[in-house]
Amino acid sequence: MSNLVGTVRHDFDDASALVDSLPGYARREEQIKLAGEIAAAFDQKSMLLAEAETGTGKTLAYLIPALRSSDKVLISTHTRSLQDQLVHRDLPAVQKALGVRRRVALLKGRSNYLCPQNLRRSASGAQLEIWQKKSLLKVLEWSQTSSDGDLSGLDFDVFAKGIGPMVTTTADQCLGSKCGDFEDCPLMKARQKAQVADIVVTNHSLLLADAALKSGEYGEILPGFDVYVIDEAHSLPELACQHFGIQLTRLTLIQWLNDMQALLDELGDEPALKQDAVLLGRELLEAWQKSDLEAVDEHWQQMTKHAESRRERSEEMARMADRAVQIVAEIAMVRKPAEGFVGWSDGDVDNRRYVVAPVETGPVLRQHLWERPAAFILVSATLRVSGSFAYTKKRLGFEEASESFHASPFDYGTQAMIYLPRNLPDPRSERGLDAMTDEMETLIRAAHGRAFVLFTSWQALNQIGPELARRLPWNVLIQGESGSRDAILETFRNDTHSVLCGTRSFWEGVDVPGEALSLVIIDKMPFAPPNDPLLQARIRRCEEQGGSGFGDIQLPEAIATLRQGAGRLIRSVHDRGVMALLDSRLYVKGYGREVARNLPPAPIKDDLAEVRWFFEQEA
Repeated sequence: MSNLVGTVRHDFDDASALVDSLPGYARREEQIKLAGEIAAAFDQKSMLLAEAETGTGKTLAYLIPALRSSDKVLISTHTRSLQDQLVHRDLPAVQKALGVRRRVALLKGRSNYLCPQNLRRSASGAQLEIWQKKSLLKVLEWSQTSSDGDLSGLDFDVFAKGIGPMVTTTADQCLGSKCGDFEDCPLMKARQKAQVADIVVTNHSLLLADAALKSGEYGEILPGFDVYVIDEAHSLPELACQHFGIQLTRLTLIQWLNDMQALLDELGDEPALKQDAVLLGRELLEAWQKSDLEAVDEHWQQMTKHAESRRERSEEMARMADRAVQIVAEIAMVRKPAEGFVGWSDGDVDNRRYVVAPVETGPVLRQHLWERPAAFILVSATLRVSGSFAYTKKRLGFEEASESFHASPFDYGTQAMIYLPRNLPDPRSERGLDAMTDEMETLIRAAHGRAFVLFTSWQALNQIGPELARRLPWNVLIQGESGSRDAILETFRNDTHSVLCGTRSFWEGVDVPGEALSLVIIDKMPFAPPNDPLLQARIRRCEEQGGSGFGDIQLPEAIATLRQGAGRLIRSVHDRGVMALLDSRLYVKGYGREVARNLPPAPIKDDLAEVRWFFEQEA
C-alpha cells in the first residue's frame, strides 16, 4: 500500500480529524472504497472509470486524495453549480477539517471574464442604444471595485442583456501580451493563478477547448497536470462533439467584418480598402441569406486576401488575417466534412447554423486527452448501462481502464416508488398528449405540488406546461417563461408546493433535497430525435460494423438520460418520493424489461391508488 492510499484511508478512520471537524460528515463504506481506488490511480498514473450512485459522496472521495497528494490536479465539472460548490464550500471545508493547505484556483472560460479594453471601447461608442448604455455603465461602475473581473459578480447576465460581446473578448480578438491592459486583465490574472496553483477547478468546456487546440497562442490554455479528475463525466462525449467540430454562423462573419471595419477606422488611411470591405461584406452576407455557400466561400477568399495584403501593418491586422484564414478552413470543412465527420445545417436565414461534428468521439478524445502522461479519474452517478461500462468506454475512447461501481446507500425500497402506468395511449399521439396531461395533474395533486415535470422536448413542454399552470392551484414554473434556470430553481426550493416544468437542462446537475421535491414525472422515454443528423451518422457507422443502431446506440443513450432524470428524486437518506414515467410502451416493447433493469431499485406500481397511498402515509 502506498503512502497516499494509506493516508487517505486513515483520514476516514473513526478517530480522524475528518470525523470530528467536517460538518455533516457520516461514514459511508462505499465512499471509503472509492477514495482508496482514486488514491491508487493518483499513485499509478492510471485510468479509472467509477460510477458512484447518488448519496455515495464521490466529491469527498476525490477531494481528499487531491488535497493529500503532491501532484498538480485538475478537477473538471460539467455544471457551474458543482464548480462553485467545490471552490466556495467543499474545498475550504475539507482543508480546514484536515488542517492541510494547498493552493486552489478557479479557472473559467474567457466569456466569464471582463475585458477592460473592450468595455472602454464599447462604453465610448457613439451609436449606442439607451438600454445598452445603461447596462454598460453598470458594468463600468462594478469593474471599479471587482477584485477578479468575474462577471458572475454582477447582479445580471451581460449576455442576457445583449451586451456580452461588448464587455468580453473572444480568443480571436484577444491581443494577449500585446494588449495595453494585459497586466490588469482578469482572464490573464486567473490563468496566472492557475499556473501556480496545486488544484485547479474548471469546466469540461474549457478542458475540451484546450484539448481541441482551437485557441492558438492566446486561447483557452490550461497548464499541464499530473492528475485529471473529471466529475459528471457522463456529459463528456456530447460536449466533445461541439468542441472537436465546427459551428459556423452569420455572427461569426459579422464579428470579423465589424472588427475589420473598426481596425480600418483606427488606421484612418485606407479609404479604398474600407470601401471594398464594405461592398464585399454586403455581398458576402447576401450570399449567406441565400444559403449559397459557394459564393460565401468566394467572397470570403477575397476578403482574406485583403487582410493578408495588410498583414505587416500591425499586430492587430496580423490577427485579423489569421482569423480570416481560420474561417476559410471552417467554410471548407462545412462544404466538405473530413473523413469521420458529418455536417448539417439548422435554423433559417439569419439564424442558420452550419455544424460539423465527429461521428465518434472516442478517437478524438483518445488523441487529444487520454494520451497525456497523467492519471485520469472519471466519476459520475451514471456511467453504466444495464450494469456494464462498455457503452461509456466506447463513447469515451477508453481501451484500458479500471472499472469501479459503488451503490447508493439510500433505501429505495422504503424511500421511493416507481409508477409506470399500463394503459396510457401512445405519448406521441394527440390523444396521448391529452391523457398525459390529465395523468400529470392527478399525480401532482396527489403530491400536493412539490414536483419536477421533465419533458423530452420543448414542444411537449410548451403544450403541457401552460395547461398545468391553468389547472393547478400551486405556482407552476416553466422553463423559458419563468426566468433564468437559476432563478427558477431558487423559487422552486423556497416555495415548497411549487411545480417546475423543464427540459433537458433540468435532467442533471440539479440537487433539491428535502420536502420541496417529492415527485419526478418524466413524459416519455428520452430517445433522441430520429432525424438528428449526427445520430443518423452514428447509426450508419454502427450498422456498417455489424452492430444494431437501436440496441447499441439509441437505447443505451435513452437509458443513460433516463437514469439522470430519475436521479433527481432521492438526494438524501431522509427524502421520500415517487418517480413516474408516463410511457406505457414499456409494457409492450421488447426494450421494456431492459429499461426497468436500469431504474432505481424501488417498488414498481401501475395503479394510481398506490401513488395516493404513498403520499397519504406522509400525513
